[in-house]
Amino acid sequence: MADVILLVDRLMKSFGGLRATNDLSLEVQRGECHAIIGPNGAGKTTFISQLQGMLAPDSGTITLNGRDITGEPAHRRARLGIARSFQITSLVPDFSVLDHAALAVQARSGHSFRFWKNARRDPALVAPAQEAVETVGLASRAKTLARDLSHGEARQLELAIAIAQQPKLLLLDEPMAGMGRKDGVAMTELLAQLKKDYSIILIEHDMQAVFSLADRISVLVAGHIIKTGAPEVIRTDPDVRAAYLGH
Repeated sequence: MADVILLVDRLMKSFGGLRATNDLSLEVQRGECHAIIGPNGAGKTTFISQLQGMLAPDSGTITLNGRDITGEPAHRRARLGIARSFQITSLVPDFSVLDHAALAVQARSGHSFRFWKNARRDPALVAPAQEAVETVGLASRAKTLARDLSHGEARQLELAIAIAQQPKLLLLDEPMAGMGRKDGVAMTELLAQLKKDYSIILIEHDMQAVFSLADRISVLVAGHIIKTGAPEVIRTDPDVRAAYLGH
């Protein structure tokens, strides 16, 4: 258990007659990139939202670093080390790249948002924000407004916002959504660097990226994990191929 950063035990979540997570159990090892794959409607984003604290499970437990966080709200989970990027990019158009990262640092440290103009000159906020921006390859775009970023750059900025929170666990919900091949390759290379420093849960439909990045893969079907294993095991498993990967 010492190497387990996240333990999910028998998580259940229903919306009316639809069971979105169904007796879902999962272990994520410290330092691993653990991918969750499955067909549309399998419950992947609902699962991630329960980990982040945006949705409360009907039953089951979520344990982070040995601490039961099942009843903790999202902002407390963020303080405990969970950061998330979203499937749909949501940025403030008139804020710069560095502003976004500094806001994430500010939120992580619990500073007030009322003095934002002064915060832009606060080294305690700007220095870690700059480091996050550099880590994702946006140093030359630090002063660029979000509205002027390409789609690929906006996705990079979302990662900067996440890592500026100094997370212990990154929840990445389709970080390559909407990307072309060139941007997708660049994002895969960036995630390969990030996985050296962070434990990651990755939801992604780009199977080439998943199989190149993941240390282990769990297959989610109808809210239940049907198989967990190394990429080479998942790729050749007949049940997985029948349920999701095809022939």
